Amino acid sequence: MTTAIRGPGSGLLGSALLTLLVGTAAAANTEPQPLPWNTFSEASAEAVSVEQVTCPKTPDEPVLKARLIHENEQYIYLAKDRRWLVWRVSGGRTSGDAPAGYVWFGNQGPGDDVLRVVSAMPYDEAQKYFPGPCGWIDPDMI
Repeated sequence: MTTAIRGPGSGLLGSALLTLLVGTAAAANTEPQPLPWNTFSEASAEAVSVEQVTCPKTPDEPVLKARLIHENEQYIYLAKDRRWLVWRVSGGRTSGDAPAGYVWFGNQGPGDDVLRVVSAMPYDEAQKYFPGPCGWIDPDMI
């Protein structure tokens, strides 16, 4: 059995209900995931490799790149001029089901090693906004 809403304003009411339902579902799915570490020191302790790389558009600006393993998941940490990103690699789990890729963007204060998250989103969403890791640490993006 279906109930129809009729009368003046019924279209507006239907639209409002649809917007509320869609907005609520989207909000439930967009809660940022927590970064596994609070400080650079904590993240550094789980590094399995570290190297200095450069980005094509800024070859004179070195970027610190580290591969981290945390609870059997692989992460890539990139840092340049106090800006950083952590990318959880999709399929990077060393055993079991792999979680979806995810990216955290942030900055580090001058007097401490706290990793302050400015933005976080699924990897696929980050790819829509930014052209890959080098674009992700661009100062205009963070």
